[in-house]
Amino acid sequence: MSYRAVVLPPAAAAFLEQGGRDLPLEMAAIGEALEGGRPLRLVGRGGQPLGLALADPENERLRVLASARDAAEAITPALLASRVARALALRRSLGLCGERAAYRALHGAGDCLPGFAADVFGPWAVVYVYSRGFLAHGQEVARALVDEARLRGCVVKVRSRGAASQGRVRQEVVGEPPPASLVVEERAVPFEVHLDRGLNTGLFTDMREHRHGLARLAQGRTVLNGFSYTGTLSVVAARGGAAAVTSVDLSAGVQGWARDNFRLAGLDPDSERFRFETADMGRYLAEAARAGRLFDLVLLDPPAFSAARGAPFAIDRDYPELIAAACRLLPQGGLAWLACNARTSALLDLAGEGFRRAGRPTAILGQGGLGADHPTVPSQPEDRYLQVALFRVD
Repeated sequence: MSYRAVVLPPAAAAFLEQGGRDLPLEMAAIGEALEGGRPLRLVGRGGQPLGLALADPENERLRVLASARDAAEAITPALLASRVARALALRRSLGLCGERAAYRALHGAGDCLPGFAADVFGPWAVVYVYSRGFLAHGQEVARALVDEARLRGCVVKVRSRGAASQGRVRQEVVGEPPPASLVVEERAVPFEVHLDRGLNTGLFTDMREHRHGLARLAQGRTVLNGFSYTGTLSVVAARGGAAAVTSVDLSAGVQGWARDNFRLAGLDPDSERFRFETADMGRYLAEAARAGRLFDLVLLDPPAFSAARGAPFAIDRDYPELIAAACRLLPQGGLAWLACNARTSALLDLAGEGFRRAGRPTAILGQGGLGADHPTVPSQPEDRYLQVALFRVD
């Protein structure tokens, strides 16, 4: 496909000069429709070269894969492979790579690969492609990742808008297909992942540092893990010496997966220390309050949005009330560990409103976000989506 020249206005040119890689179409001021995946040659109004991009109208972006300083003539497999090699060099320097390790190998604009991301799980990887028109390039990224990291294979998943909620996740395999179930490790803690089922694998790499930081908080405490999913936070809390751990999730299927993760970690899921409740979190909190249950540490890591039947959830609308309800289960001095992964929502504001509704004063004990294997560029602050905070509730 031939490259189309696009003349950018000064604001868009300045965005690229500041390191921006995900250029909003509105800022680019392109007056006509673009085909997804169409290669573009970006120039300033004075004719100076600004870079090369792929059109992503699905996400209302131009994905800039080469800046002017790269002096690239085309978006080639060799260019993509060089990005992959540089990204993996960083992860090796961080000590993240290993035969059974799980980590974020590529992270969009922060690795000069806007529109793409990848996680490595032991000898396999998953490459996420954020536009249907990028699939061919995603396969090239996957081939480069398999070669550079010496993997057995890679699953390429297209994260197009609405695909996951509609059960239409398109995926391709590069190299050897992964097994139905695979065990990987984080800091010697084993977890089961499924690489070929929908978008989510069962282990979110962006939570790694926060997940293992829980061990020091959990010792001797009773822990409630809301939206527990596959129980990874619960496993770490239990291994950290929690007196008891209760995991609550709406899906019976992931609760079974969580129990398997407990067994892998050498924990007996049938022990009286552990409970697995299949329930809506809001309803569970209300019932627990009526029953007079108390927990020393409450973990809440909700989705930004869920349309689950009978229990829809939107973080801006529902999180403050959920936090307020959790406060009713905390004694004075109890701990609330809260997470938010919505780009446009401020966790401290949501938490503050929840604590206000509960009438509970608090102190912030710590805050955090994405780890070093999730690099972002300063000109795109919204890319630092993950927010985690620990509060003492008085």
